[in-house]
Amino acid sequence: MSSTEVNLKQGLRKLEYPICAKEALYKIFDLICSRITSIKNMDLALDLMAEFVFYEVDRRGHKRAQQLSSLQELQLIKILYEYFNSISSESGRNTVFLSLFSGTTLSLRLGILTKFISTAIGIPSSKILSSASAWMQQLGNASPNSCKFAEGIIQDYFYFYVSSTEKITVLPQISPQFTANFMTAVAENYFNTTNKRDVCFPPKVLLETITLWISESTSLCVAAQQKQAMLPPGAIAMEATTPIAGLLKWCILSPIFKQENTFYNNLHLALLNSIMEIPKAVPPKAIYAQHLTVSINPILAYVNDLKNRQEKKLDQILHEDSLQLALDRFAQAIQVISSVNAMYGHVDDLFHQLKLLPFNKLMSIVLNNYKNKVVIL
Repeated sequence: MSSTEVNLKQGLRKLEYPICAKEALYKIFDLICSRITSIKNMDLALDLMAEFVFYEVDRRGHKRAQQLSSLQELQLIKILYEYFNSISSESGRNTVFLSLFSGTTLSLRLGILTKFISTAIGIPSSKILSSASAWMQQLGNASPNSCKFAEGIIQDYFYFYVSSTEKITVLPQISPQFTANFMTAVAENYFNTTNKRDVCFPPKVLLETITLWISESTSLCVAAQQKQAMLPPGAIAMEATTPIAGLLKWCILSPIFKQENTFYNNLHLALLNSIMEIPKAVPPKAIYAQHLTVSINPILAYVNDLKNRQEKKLDQILHEDSLQLALDRFAQAIQVISSVNAMYGHVDDLFHQLKLLPFNKLMSIVLNNYKNKVVIL
C-alpha cells in the first residue's frame, strides 16, 4: 500500500461516522471518475466503500461484529441523497452508483439501497432514480437482485405506508425509465408458477397503480428502451426488458387462479393499447417471444387439474369460463403484438407451443393467420 493510500485512510479514520462516509464518497468519485482510472484506484475505492461508507469492515479488512445502527443508516441515506443530487454528470453519478451497489456486494447493501431509493421516490429525485434505473438494467431488470429490490419498494409503498401511495402514483412523471424497469421486476414477483404452492398475487393497490400508470401513458412500458443510460467509458449498456410480457402473464393467468376482477381487465386493455403504440424498430426489440410462453404451462396444468381432480369431461373443460377468458386474453395479446411487429426471438417456437393449448376460437384464428403469413413469405 502506497503512502498516499495510507495517509488517505488514516485521515478518514480520524473522522466520526457519518462524516467519514461523506468525505469518503468524494474521494471515491475522484478515484473512479477521473480521466485516467486504474485497477489500483478501483481497489482503493472499493476499500473506502466497505470501511468508511457502509461500515462493513474494520481497518484490517475484517468483518465488523457490529453493523450500522438504525440511526447511522438514516444518516448514511441522507448523505447519499445529498451526494448523488450534487453530481451534475450523469455518467459520473451512474459510475459511483454502480460501484457502491455492485452485484457482488448487494446482499450486504440491499436494505440500505431500498431505503435510499424509497427516499428518492418520497422526496422526488429524478437524478437518483435515473441512476437506479441504469443499475437495474446493468444487473438485468428481471434478475433476482432487481426483483428483491423491487419487492422492498413494494413493501414500503404498498404494504407499510399505503397512505403514501400518492407519492408513487406520480413516479412515471419523475422518472419514466425507472418506472418501466421497476414494473419489469415487479411483474416477475407475482403469478410466478415455478412453485405452484407459493404463487403470489399483487396487492390490489399495486395492481391499481400499475394499471393507472399504463393507462395514462401508453409509451411508459418501452420508456427504458427509448433512452440509453450514460455509463462509464468502455461499459456495455444492457438492453432493457419491457414489462409487457410479465404483466400480460398476470392478465392471462388471473382467471384460472380465481384472481379475476375489473382491474385485470383494465390492465389488459391498457397493455393492448400500449402495444399498439410501440414505435417500429428494425429488428423488433419490445417483447421477447420466449417470455410469452411462460403462460402456457400453467394453463395446461389447470386443464389437467380440471380433468383429474374435478373429473370433468373434455367438452365441459373446453367451455369452462375461466379457461376461455384466459385463452381469449392470450390470443388478443398475440394478435396485437404480431400486428405491430413488436416481437423478437424464437417466434416460430412460440406459435408451435400455442398449438398445445386447448381449443379457443380466437386463438385458432390467430394461429391460422400466422400460418398463412409464413406460407406467403
